[in-house]
Amino acid sequence: MNLIPEIPSETSFFRDSQVFEGLRKQLFPQLLRRNYQQRQLNIWSAACSRGQEPYSLAMLLYDAFPLMVNQWTIQILASDISDEVLHQARSGVYSDMEVKRRLPTRFRDRYFQRRGKYWVICDEIRLMVQFRRLDLRQPLPQLPPMDLILLRNLLIYFEVPQRSQLLNQVCQFLKPEGYLVLGASETLTSSIEGFRAILRDEAVFYQFCPLGDASWGDRALP
Repeated sequence: MNLIPEIPSETSFFRDSQVFEGLRKQLFPQLLRRNYQQRQLNIWSAACSRGQEPYSLAMLLYDAFPLMVNQWTIQILASDISDEVLHQARSGVYSDMEVKRRLPTRFRDRYFQRRGKYWVICDEIRLMVQFRRLDLRQPLPQLPPMDLILLRNLLIYFEVPQRSQLLNQVCQFLKPEGYLVLGASETLTSSIEGFRAILRDEAVFYQFCPLGDASWGDRALP
């Protein structure tokens, strides 16, 4: 069995701000219109490290779409292979340096409390995220169909065949017309089909359409 390489846990809140701008202005409004009848949104942060990414998503939704947060069923799954980083992520406790890196002051003041030399994320945000230990190289348990999957800054640590394996593992849970987000320096491998790249706010999002879907056409985000 191939071993997973040692992967740094480098991360921060709202890392690559253009991704979150694209989510706020384009993708989330699109998903809200599409899922209005079901009033449910499923998101997976598939390599969440110490939790800054899924908590950033939760804060963004809470700040920009408060009615949806209160009236919809929003499931944010956050997974990682490391028990150590998941322990911190579940606690929602961060150092002063972690909070100062890229986290807007208004989010810090609204969603964190200062406790000694640490910052603790508020329960409203912490309870929006479910953390699980998952090894993306191994067969995964059954997960709900996802509207949005973030798999950022992980593929760069693997060779091309392993990248394809990881992508296939993750993308099996993506809904038709759902969105995949990779790291800024990452792209889909040639063996992964059924996606088209969409550029929004200088960030690339990959929209999934199953092969053979005649309804696909050349639709674009409004």
